[in-house]
Amino acid sequence: MSFKGLYNVNKTRMIALLCLEVLTSALSIGVSYINTYQITALKERKLQQFFILISLSLSLLVLNYIGLNICQYWIEAQIQQYNHQIRIKLVSHYFNDGKNHNSASIQNRLTNDLNLINESKLLVYTDIPYYLTQIIFASIGLLFFNWSLLVIVLTVGILNFYLPKLLHSSLQKAALKLSQANKNYLNTAEKWLTGLSELQKFSAGSQLFKVMNHASNKLEDANIARTKTIQSLIILNKGLASLLQLFLLGVTAFLVTQNIVLFGVIVTVESFSLYINTAIKMLTTELGQIHSVDKLNTEIQNATSSITQFINLKSPVSLSTNNLSIKFSGGKIIKFPDLDIKAGEKILLTGDSGSGKTTLFKIILGKIKPNTGTISFRNKNGQKIDQNEAKIGYIPQDPILFPDSIKNNITMFDASLNNKVATYINKFSFKNDIQKMPLKLETKLDVQNLNISGGQRQKIILSRACIHNDTFLLIDEGTSAIDQKATLEILQELIRTPITIIFIAHNFNQDMNKLFDREIHLSSEQ
Repeated sequence: MSFKGLYNVNKTRMIALLCLEVLTSALSIGVSYINTYQITALKERKLQQFFILISLSLSLLVLNYIGLNICQYWIEAQIQQYNHQIRIKLVSHYFNDGKNHNSASIQNRLTNDLNLINESKLLVYTDIPYYLTQIIFASIGLLFFNWSLLVIVLTVGILNFYLPKLLHSSLQKAALKLSQANKNYLNTAEKWLTGLSELQKFSAGSQLFKVMNHASNKLEDANIARTKTIQSLIILNKGLASLLQLFLLGVTAFLVTQNIVLFGVIVTVESFSLYINTAIKMLTTELGQIHSVDKLNTEIQNATSSITQFINLKSPVSLSTNNLSIKFSGGKIIKFPDLDIKAGEKILLTGDSGSGKTTLFKIILGKIKPNTGTISFRNKNGQKIDQNEAKIGYIPQDPILFPDSIKNNITMFDASLNNKVATYINKFSFKNDIQKMPLKLETKLDVQNLNISGGQRQKIILSRACIHNDTFLLIDEGTSAIDQKATLEILQELIRTPITIIFIAHNFNQDMNKLFDREIHLSSEQ
C-alpha cells in the first residue's frame, strides 16, 4: 500500500484534497499572523482597526473549519475505496495461489493489518502536506518579525525531529507484536468457539474462559505496549519543546522592549512556535509509524502487486503411495501401508480409532505434509500429475457449506449445471427433503444456525462432488448422518459411477461392505 496507490484511486479528488489541506493550513497561520496586529491595535486603543481584524479572523476560522471537515470526508472516502481494492486483490491472491491458508490469518490480514496500515501509513500521507505547509508559512511569518526568532524555533524543531528516531525500531517491533497477537487471538477463537456446543454440553466453560482470557491478555498487552511506545515518543518531544519555549519567550520579550518587533509578537511568536513544533512532532511521530508497518505493508504489496495465476487443476483417476509416515508433536508416529488404487476402484477404508484414516486423507489432499514417503497421482492416460495440481473431490465429516441457496451449494455457483441438479438430488435420495422446503432448491442455508439436518448436508456435498464430474473422490464418513436405507441407495449409486472412491466408514453392514471392490484396514499398533 503506497501513496501512489492511494492517489490513483481517484486522482481528481486526491489533488483537490491536497490543495485544500494546504489552504486550510495556510488559513490557520494567517489567523495567527493577524492576531499580532489585533493585540497591537488593542494596546494602542485603535478599536475600529481591532474589530475589523477580529471580523477578518472569524471569517478565516469559519472557512478553515469547513475546509478541514471536507478534508476529513475526502480522506476517508479515498482510503476506504483503496482498502476495497486491496481486499479484492488479497481475496483473489488467496483463492488463486492454490495453498492452504488458515482462515484466522486471512481474517487478520483483511481487517486488523489493513487498519494498522490505515492508521500508521495512509492517514499520515494525507497529513504530511498539512503539517509541511504549517512549517513553511509559520517560518515565513517569524522571518518577517525577526530572523533570530526563526532560528530559535527551527532549532527546537530540528531537535524534535532527530531525537525520537531512537524509537523507530521499537515502534516497528510493537506493531508486529500487535499483529501477531491479534492473529493468535483470532486463531484461538476459531479453534475453541467452533466447539462451543461441545464445551457447553460437558460444562467445560472454565477451560474456554481460561484459554480465551489468556489470548485476550496477550492482545491487550500488545496494544498497551504499542501505545506506550508511541506515548514515549510524544513525551520526549513535549519535554524538549517546553524547555526551549521559555528561552524563546525571553528573547521575544527583549525584542519587544527594544522596539524591534511589535507588541503583539509576544503572543503570536508562541503560536507560530507551537505550529512549527507541533507539525514537526506530528511528522516525526507519524513518519515513525509509517516505518512501524513496513514489514506488514511489504507482505500485502507482495500479495497484491500481481494477480496470482490460478493453478489449472488436473483430474487423476489412480494413486499410489510409498513409505508414508507422519510424526505428531506428542511423539506418536503413524506408518501407512503402501497403497495402489487403480482407476475406478471403490475402496472401503477402515481402521481402529487413531489409526490415521482422516490423517491419510489430509496427506493425500496436501493439507498436511508427511515426514516420509511419496504420493503419485496418474490421469486416465497413465501420465503423472503433481500433487499440487491434482483435482480431488473430498467429502469431510463436517461438510463446508455457504450462506446461499441449496442449488448454488450443489453447483458451486456454476449456472451451466443448474439443469443437472434435479438428476443428482434424485440419485442421492434428496428429492423428498427438497419438496418439504418452502423455497425448494432456492432455500438459503444458515451456516451459523443450520436450518437443515446433518444427513441433508451430506447429501448436498455428495451431489456437489458428482455433479462436477470428480474422477477421484475421498469420502470421510460421508453418510454417517443418513439412515441405513438411504445410505445403501446412495452407495449403490456411487458404485455405478466410474469415479475412483476411497470411503472411510466403520458402521456399514455386510450388504454395504460387499458393494466395495476391497477393504483396506489401518491398524493403530506401532
